[in-house]
Amino acid sequence: MPVYLQWLDEPNEQDQTDLDKLYADAPANWFEQNQPANGADWAQQKAKQGERIALGYFNDHIVCAACLVEQSGISDQAYMYTVQQLCVRDVTRRRGVAKQLLVRLCQWANKSQSSLYIKDEESQLSGLYELGFVQYLQGWRYTPL
Repeated sequence: MPVYLQWLDEPNEQDQTDLDKLYADAPANWFEQNQPANGADWAQQKAKQGERIALGYFNDHIVCAACLVEQSGISDQAYMYTVQQLCVRDVTRRRGVAKQLLVRLCQWANKSQSSLYIKDEESQLSGLYELGFVQYLQGWRYTPL
């Protein structure tokens, strides 16, 4: 499944439907009580709060997404963005979709000279090493080439 990267801007009707389906498969603890009930509104709200929403498309449909939170105020600038809330539709899991989105994010990071960080709370992300990430603190950091 080849996945290509786009950033959430103004989602069309199909994008909104895809986001609703995508975030229906997300962990419930991502959504606070006062947040929008559907996935499209939730993603748009996060974008309005300054997060970048990376969307993974396959056949013109969103199959995965991740939030990139800019790390302003970090004195040593160890990384510029934290990748959070990586979500893959249940029907497309175990097909390498998340990995492909991360590959596209690394390509974007190289072009924009932005470093990335992913927290690895359950020590499940050792596969990031093959993408060029190195262990850093309790997670993985990608530094542009």
